[in-house]
Amino acid sequence: MIFSYRALDAAGAIIKGTLEADNRNLVIESLLGQSYTILDLKEDKNREAAKKTEINITWFDKVKIADLSLFTRQLSTMVSSGLPIVRSFEILEEQTRNNMLKKATGEIRTNLEGGLTLNDSLARHPKIFSNMYSSMVKAGETGGALDTVLNRLSDTLERDREIESKIKSASIYPIMVMCMAVIVVIVILTFVMPVFVNQFTSSGTPLPAYTQFFMNISYFFRDRWYALLLGIIALVTGLKWIGSKPNGRLFFDRLKLKMPITGKVANRIAVSRFTRILGTLLKSGVPILEALDVLKGVVGNKVISDAIGEARMSIREGQSVAAPLAATEVFEPMVTQMIAIGEETGALDDMLERMAVFYDNEVTFAIDAMLKAMEPAMIVIVGIVIGSIIVAIYLPIFNIITTIS
Repeated sequence: MIFSYRALDAAGAIIKGTLEADNRNLVIESLLGQSYTILDLKEDKNREAAKKTEINITWFDKVKIADLSLFTRQLSTMVSSGLPIVRSFEILEEQTRNNMLKKATGEIRTNLEGGLTLNDSLARHPKIFSNMYSSMVKAGETGGALDTVLNRLSDTLERDREIESKIKSASIYPIMVMCMAVIVVIVILTFVMPVFVNQFTSSGTPLPAYTQFFMNISYFFRDRWYALLLGIIALVTGLKWIGSKPNGRLFFDRLKLKMPITGKVANRIAVSRFTRILGTLLKSGVPILEALDVLKGVVGNKVISDAIGEARMSIREGQSVAAPLAATEVFEPMVTQMIAIGEETGALDDMLERMAVFYDNEVTFAIDAMLKAMEPAMIVIVGIVIGSIIVAIYLPIFNIITTIS
């Protein structure tokens, strides 16, 4: 549900806006957490109806981070040049290539012409513009620094795009090697091994147990391939279903952080995203409690998201930012210590941005280290598997030679 509110902030200024929540109590809790005095709060039926007509994004038309990054950079440039916001969206609608983003841009332009704020217009398309995106835009509109905020937001999106590109590039080689290895193993077991081994079985020579084991696998691939396919589909579907549940997602996200090789990369990416987005939100004027609330939904790991939620509750009770984060034992000591220094010096946003740069570089180093560790490991694994099959093929010959001798 979407609620419209009117409230007084700590300075006594009247604040108007909208919040999306499951019920009225959650909205009240969120507003009180930001030290607002609520003057009026009601469910906005019109916005709720508009939400139901939101653009349905298909897999083929999904707005990629590269599209959104370019869109934001162009919007930032036009706003910084003094171009009216409505005119900016007219230009963006004409030149945007992604179909879904183009439709959303047209609807946003119409809403802006109808008197809605940019934040409210963006909030009607949460599948395209995240909570972080609309919160930063809201802070920029409120503080009269929309061009600056959009520039920071485009920098953040471009950095996310760089990290995503590095991860994809790093994944190509291992995936190709594993796919080729699986294909080679299936071909050997299904076509090569039966022809070679049947020459011995036709003569009445019993097969060694080791060779018979691989022949049983070969017969299964040849005669029961559909069972293997159904098993793989059932496994993938089951894992997705478990991952869609809160406890299941928590288990898998915790597992990601503890994996021997990839865990360090996942941890570095999560910490990099945490420091960069939190620093950007604070620098854009978003209050700390609201920034942490936004960060819970965009950090990308439920273990860290839950830790942020616990920290947010502690901060609401008057504690510092660093202490509750350290108590979660999710973040490295250096992260919480640097945050504590930032709080003491009154430059938490600058300290977070510096840590973000550091951990962005750590992500690059971690990906390089992962590749260096995975390449020989994969070669060894593939060599062991194929070597085992070759031994199974030639073992009957060795037995015959031994018997003759």
